[in-house]
Amino acid sequence: MSVNVNETIHETVGKSVLAEKLGFDYVWVSDVPEQRYAPVVASAIAARTKRIKIGLGLLSPFVHSPLQIAGSVITLVETYGERFELCIGPGDRNQMKRIGINLTHQRGISDDLLAAKNEIEKILRKRRVDCPVWLGAQGPKMLRASRFFAGVLLNYGSSELVKWAVDQVGQVKNRNFKYGIYALSYVYAKHDPKIHKLLKVSCAVVTLGATKTVLEKLSLAEEVAQANKALENGVSLDLIANSIPDRSMESFSIHKRSGELGAYLAELSGLGIEHVVFGYPQNHSKQTIRQLSRALNLKP
Repeated sequence: MSVNVNETIHETVGKSVLAEKLGFDYVWVSDVPEQRYAPVVASAIAARTKRIKIGLGLLSPFVHSPLQIAGSVITLVETYGERFELCIGPGDRNQMKRIGINLTHQRGISDDLLAAKNEIEKILRKRRVDCPVWLGAQGPKMLRASRFFAGVLLNYGSSELVKWAVDQVGQVKNRNFKYGIYALSYVYAKHDPKIHKLLKVSCAVVTLGATKTVLEKLSLAEEVAQANKALENGVSLDLIANSIPDRSMESFSIHKRSGELGAYLAELSGLGIEHVVFGYPQNHSKQTIRQLSRALNLKP
């Protein structure tokens, strides 16, 4: 599961400790430049846990240099052991704009990320630090670039999009290459309208930042263009979320009843997915985390 960096460090660490006790394999820590730096949160989690692996990312080399990213990984590994994995990517376009970085018309992003990955790995090798580097990807160019990474984390939940993405990646020479998804999630036994609303708004954010190719594939390009204009004009995100078709939620999230989760994961496994990260708002409370652990039949 992922943790929510919008919360206090105390809350994030507490939920991560619970995740370890419940039997989760990984906790992933997103980097939100305007709020928290992921390696700091990861350090606090590692200090209070023993077994669970910790994923750093998505971290953007357009915000943090490869040297900074590698240095953070080295510090974490030397302090807490080889429990860490890293995912890099360009970052959410709208979020990046808020910190003064505009990627909308920048070319060669996939080449820049591959160069950053190579530099990070070179620094890690010099220090004899083992840390797999994933690529967070959504559009065709990024998906094709991912074959040169340790794995790819896909930013959607529908099996149809996952199948399309695996086909886009193409032939991979690395036998240890892994396919994974990192998706907004709400798995429930009893549906809570409040959490459903959090999921809907979060899906709107992801949809607004989705690549042109994916939006066209989902026939959402026109609606999203209008929604982005409305956002720039000060319309609230809640209103914008209501204007985006429900298929965006079906495409970009894992929204399932507990009893449906097993069949869904089996379908993903058949498509080659080995790693599933359940994102916000599944981490909304300790109760929702426990709901997910029961749906997964985890053993502490």
